Amino acid sequence: MPDHIPPPDDGLKLLPDNAIHGVPGDRFGFAPHARVLCNALEGTEDLPLTVGIFGPWGTGKSSFMNVCRDLLRQRNVPTIWFNPWKYDRKDEVWHALIQTVLTEIASDLEKSRDSGNEPWRDRVTRTLATVKQLSRTAAWLLARSAVGPLSGGIVRGEDVDRLQETVDEQGTEAYAHVNRFEQDFRDVVRDYTGDGRLVLFIDDLDRCTQDAAITVLDSLKLFLGEASCVFVLAMDQQAITEAAAAKLKDSSAGLVKGQQYLEKLIHFPYHLPGVPFEALYRQFQTDIRPAGLASSRELWELVRVALGTNPRRVRRFINGLNLTAATYALHHQPPSVHRLLQAAVLLVLRMLHPAFFLLLQEDPEIWKRFNEAELRTTGPIGPDEVIDKQNPGVRRLLAAVSTHRDGFEFPPPPKAEELRLLTEVLTVTGGLPSAPDGSS
Repeated sequence: MPDHIPPPDDGLKLLPDNAIHGVPGDRFGFAPHARVLCNALEGTEDLPLTVGIFGPWGTGKSSFMNVCRDLLRQRNVPTIWFNPWKYDRKDEVWHALIQTVLTEIASDLEKSRDSGNEPWRDRVTRTLATVKQLSRTAAWLLARSAVGPLSGGIVRGEDVDRLQETVDEQGTEAYAHVNRFEQDFRDVVRDYTGDGRLVLFIDDLDRCTQDAAITVLDSLKLFLGEASCVFVLAMDQQAITEAAAAKLKDSSAGLVKGQQYLEKLIHFPYHLPGVPFEALYRQFQTDIRPAGLASSRELWELVRVALGTNPRRVRRFINGLNLTAATYALHHQPPSVHRLLQAAVLLVLRMLHPAFFLLLQEDPEIWKRFNEAELRTTGPIGPDEVIDKQNPGVRRLLAAVSTHRDGFEFPPPPKAEELRLLTEVLTVTGGLPSAPDGSS
């Protein structure tokens, strides 16, 4: 590997953090696992069924569900997608869920009404009438709560005031429809799917407020619980468990009860398969600028140890590293491989251990002392031992990139002035810290 590499070329770009949209875009090996799950979803007879797609932040839950949805569409299984994080109030979110489902069903039925014979058209017309009544009932419930404008769908936002004014006079009839909501929705799904099944994908629950997330889960039971539906929910298990515990307001056993709540609701927990590190390497190697750094064994070992197989973190790291290299080259000679590796370690520290990154600015010798501690069996001593305990994970990371590690040629820790220069660049290009595993 050359000591110096040329500055980044004009091919510098940012990697977007967009989900895979279907099977053709799968680069992480999700499709075989998704196919097995979809076979099980399609074969299950006792419905409704609720499946939780569990995985930490950034591991590809949305991409995996997109692949599943694509596979089901290829089999002509009707699907609907809902993103609850767009609605921050719990009264809005249950209404948005119901209206999204009803609107999608109504749109498809309208398109199909003229494609069959007269008995078919009559059946679709009756089903559409039921769909619209369900929509009005949901809007009536929302109006009773005196919530703001509707989020769209069959019942328009301007209808809320009119509905609110007629709550009292229509109360008896409306309550009757509320009591029949589950049965009517069951009949609509049966007619819509031709006695098949509707798969509803609910994404990003762990991005919602805790109240909104639990409201979505409760709504599945309260309104949609008798229909031939499969509910597939992407979530960080820990985040939703904590949300359920907060709802139960039991500090002594909250997490236990939160877990029990989730277990009662989720019939089958599916833990997202990990992305093979080799797949990440193949996907992102050509995106590293300067290109000469892409083949560095040390760089990819840093990625493996620090970022694991989290595609979102790897994308953010590569974006930060590319911009760091380009920005550094604007003010100094083209950076050496060692200098870029030092920048890469600092970038990881900023992403994963921001408190330690700030300590380095006050005491640039910490990294050097931790590096030297790898030669001692006792590890850091004195004040550094306290720093080690206050920053779990840092020692393991710095040990992995130590100059004393066999089989690799990691550079020594930067000197104070070198650290200052790299820090100035990272202040501009390093981005925000990443969310830790288990958060959204």
